[in-house]
Amino acid sequence: VGALAADCGSEAAATNCDGANCETVGSTKVCIQCTAGNVPINGICKPNGDPTVSTAGCTKGSDPLDGNSKTCGKCEGDTYFLYKGGCYSTSDATGKILCATATSGACTQGAEGYFAIPEAPSSGESVVKCDNYAAGVPISTGTYKGVADCAVCTAPRKGTSSGDQQIAICNKCTGAKIVKTADGATSCIDESACSGGFFVETTASGSTSSKVCTACTDENCNVCAEAGEGKCSQCKTTGKMYLKKADGSQTGTCVDEADCKDGSTHYPDDPAKTCKSCAEGVPNCRTCTKESSGNTVTCSACLEGFFVESKSTCTACADSNCAVCDGGADQCSKCKDGFNLDSKV
Repeated sequence: VGALAADCGSEAAATNCDGANCETVGSTKVCIQCTAGNVPINGICKPNGDPTVSTAGCTKGSDPLDGNSKTCGKCEGDTYFLYKGGCYSTSDATGKILCATATSGACTQGAEGYFAIPEAPSSGESVVKCDNYAAGVPISTGTYKGVADCAVCTAPRKGTSSGDQQIAICNKCTGAKIVKTADGATSCIDESACSGGFFVETTASGSTSSKVCTACTDENCNVCAEAGEGKCSQCKTTGKMYLKKADGSQTGTCVDEADCKDGSTHYPDDPAKTCKSCAEGVPNCRTCTKESSGNTVTCSACLEGFFVESKSTCTACADSNCAVCDGGADQCSKCKDGFNLDSKV
């Protein structure tokens, strides 16, 4: 349905329609306000005394229609519901485009592209188009709105007061746009705009697949290619900004400076914004520290089979079977498993 009323042209809806008060449902024009003494029934203006008006149960709301009535305020007929001042039936072709099922004057299940307002009263509109994001439909439990560029959606929860903003959950967007979910809310965006802590994910349903914009699992991550822990390749520039990669992987988790230094096995590389292992700063180093200014790494303990030399180098023990030679390359104090200081076991 168009956002603004327009001319009815020469279609059936033009008869007794009050000026340019037509909108389009599917491919059919419907009148949303008739001339005095007529009301919209399935989009066509009917005289107040017409049998179809009685069948639809069209009233002003709490009062019957009169000679000045131009719209319906309530639809009490079986299978009928109110939409933009007119009564529509789920048995009518136009009504079916809007609503799948209706009970007691309210739509209870929207057709594809629309959603039914949860527990909507019979006096008032009860169905909303999925892309009706501007005005929405205000009732006592809130204003119910769609999502810009949304083609298929799910109804939001029932609100609790007239001031609530109840926004639909979009399941499919129009054109090439994809659904982005952030903090429980959905929007339709261009695929190229899926960044900054989000990634494009392809989901499959039966034989069809679609793309969605999904948040990285790590809330501190700026770039990731898939969901899951340890899948970040670049962190955000605030908070936990250092990327700590998993062993043998190009991805990892985002940590702050304190977490990076915990255990002294890693150090924060400020220019690269990564949390590097001591062995990346000093080859074969196990524990280390980094100067508060600059990026110089000082090794405090080397890996097995190496010893600290000049605090910036780990030198191999002279004996390849030696595990610890802290006193110097030829001063082995502990052998590797399967060897001892006197002879091979």
